[in-house]
Amino acid sequence: MASFLAIDTASPEIGAALLVDGELHSWTGRVNRGSEAALGQAVADLLTKTERLDGVVVSVGPGAFTSLRVGVATALGLAVASGCSVLPMCSLRARALGQPGKVLTLLDGRKGRAYAAVFQDGKLVGEAVDWAPEQAIGLAGSGPFTAVGEGAVVWADLLTAAGAVSSDDAASSPAARMVAVFEELQDEAVAPEAVRLRYLRAPDAVPPKDAPQQGA
Repeated sequence: MASFLAIDTASPEIGAALLVDGELHSWTGRVNRGSEAALGQAVADLLTKTERLDGVVVSVGPGAFTSLRVGVATALGLAVASGCSVLPMCSLRARALGQPGKVLTLLDGRKGRAYAAVFQDGKLVGEAVDWAPEQAIGLAGSGPFTAVGEGAVVWADLLTAAGAVSSDDAASSPAARMVAVFEELQDEAVAPEAVRLRYLRAPDAVPPKDAPQQGA
């Protein structure tokens, strides 16, 4: 019996999903603060349905700095304890999973910025960006496209004007879709210690100029 777990905390709608011998169990919740407690309880409840994990998939960014760290730390801890590999997935790619045609994934980067990328039938086109919303929406170019991610709700008016179609669940967590592709993408899985967060923007907090250097 194969068991795989997915964790996504890249946006306010966080989620976790467990696939046990083909049976899906999932949880989602909108959490603006306290994602660690909410996620921890949800994952604990899911794990009562299995005795082992054969793989973990986790969104590694871009997204909210603090929530991403909570999600990745949880995923890595479980992977180490279970002795299984981890499939690190771009948060933008995760939201485009299972979406046919041209898809623009948008996450609210705050401070008037958007994390964005374009996918064609699930394949990345170009590079992910951290741009102003209007500029990011322009990545989709001409022709109809689907908008997914938290940004599809935040910038709904701009997207409608650009010809986008957004689904009712555009801002939902993609955890259930993530866990479903673990076996398909298992060649991308790595050891827990090899997982790295993917930031498109440097953290706001920086050491003061007079701070001692590491090792000093």
